[in-house]
Amino acid sequence: MQTNYRQITVTCPICGTEKDLNIPEAVFSQKKFGTIKIQVPQMAVCPDHQFIVFVDSKGTIRGYEKIDLQMAMPSEETEKEKRGIITLRKLIQMYGLYGVFSLIHAKIFNYPTYIMINSESENIEDLMNIIGDSILPEQYKGTAKLDFILENNYDKVKLKEKNALVIDAHKHILNTPWEEKLKFEEEIIKKAVEIIDEEEQLLLMQQGIAKLINEAEYTKNLLENIREIYEDELMERISRELMVPKLTHYRLALIKQFIKQRYSPKLASKIKNKVEEFLDLL
Repeated sequence: MQTNYRQITVTCPICGTEKDLNIPEAVFSQKKFGTIKIQVPQMAVCPDHQFIVFVDSKGTIRGYEKIDLQMAMPSEETEKEKRGIITLRKLIQMYGLYGVFSLIHAKIFNYPTYIMINSESENIEDLMNIIGDSILPEQYKGTAKLDFILENNYDKVKLKEKNALVIDAHKHILNTPWEEKLKFEEEIIKKAVEIIDEEEQLLLMQQGIAKLINEAEYTKNLLENIREIYEDELMERISRELMVPKLTHYRLALIKQFIKQRYSPKLASKIKNKVEEFLDLL
């Protein structure tokens, strides 16, 4: 079946370069999802930058998001890839940088994931679940399952959970059940791709994720024994007790999200924000 395309004009949010891109028409005709995220890699619009374009179902651009990560990864297959092993480089080729950020985020924070494929030969569901588990501590393996969907018609996609990450066969992010930017995932990938050795890349990612989860587990145990705590006090307490640099509000938001998704929304709600409480009184 012939694929029809729609041309949209995108502008690099960093250097201002404009270029027309052809996007499959089916992406815009879908009704199940809202704003989609189109990944624009280096060389697609300009030679130096990659970014995300937010587009609605009418093809109207609603915004952009910069990806600051600059990559210089080998273009040829590595020895592991020749043996059929999927490396970080290969994952980025398959799903794009933002797609990999999203896959990691979904795995850490326990969101189900669906990847649409064009043919059964593309189904590597079991392997992808193993890869996803490899970045998590032992007690969290086997959660946030990833499913492959053999479906080209977006309106016919059937999801068991609505609160899910959905990526189509063109690397477009059709749905993300979160609103925050993926700065944490971008940072650990940025550090990993600076290393050539693939096992060291995985180890670095595991360490970064384990550190975040350790902070979340400490916070969970603390919350189980108190009625509530304000954010600033909690950040100071985590830093002091775990002997880590002072937490940012973004880091605390990740911890809160982890507790909400992995343990209990009620437990996460014990973390209070003074500004929000003040505004609620107005």
